[in-house]
Amino acid sequence: MGAKTEAASYEFDTLVLATGFDALTGALTRIDVRGVGGVTIADTWADGALTYLGVAVPGFPNLHSLSGPGSPSVLANMALTAEQHVDWVVDLIIALDERGFRTAEARPDAAEAWTKHLHEVADKTLFTQAPSWYMGANIEGKKSGFIPYIGGFKTYIDHCSAVREAGYSGFVLSS
Repeated sequence: MGAKTEAASYEFDTLVLATGFDALTGALTRIDVRGVGGVTIADTWADGALTYLGVAVPGFPNLHSLSGPGSPSVLANMALTAEQHVDWVVDLIIALDERGFRTAEARPDAAEAWTKHLHEVADKTLFTQAPSWYMGANIEGKKSGFIPYIGGFKTYIDHCSAVREAGYSGFVLSS
């Protein structure tokens, strides 16, 4: 195995490609997603991703991220986490409609508490000790911090269910 350039040929056993993959946040920060007052999600997340349950961002009503920062995403079966997120968001939309609301927005305090919990759980592991893409370390200038929820998929589902059962606590629901 090897690689050939215009100048030479190189033989080796392994080739590692570093693509600058901006895990979990890049899909949203690289497009012009704007929330209340025109603020971009890239500016909102300049000091690290802040989400509520990994599905909602304060200041961005009705924006729901699937398998993004603050969710189990890459630390669980992605098909199952995506299905759980879609089902949960659809339930939220149905609840809004049934109650005469049109908007759901994560409260800042709920997102801060969730993100604090996410970091407390992650800090009990060795994941936070390595400068990896889990920490955003592969992207120059990106604030370092553990991005996915590592507390377990079942625990995460329980958190989401509790929020739903409490009438979507942590959200401001409005007309």
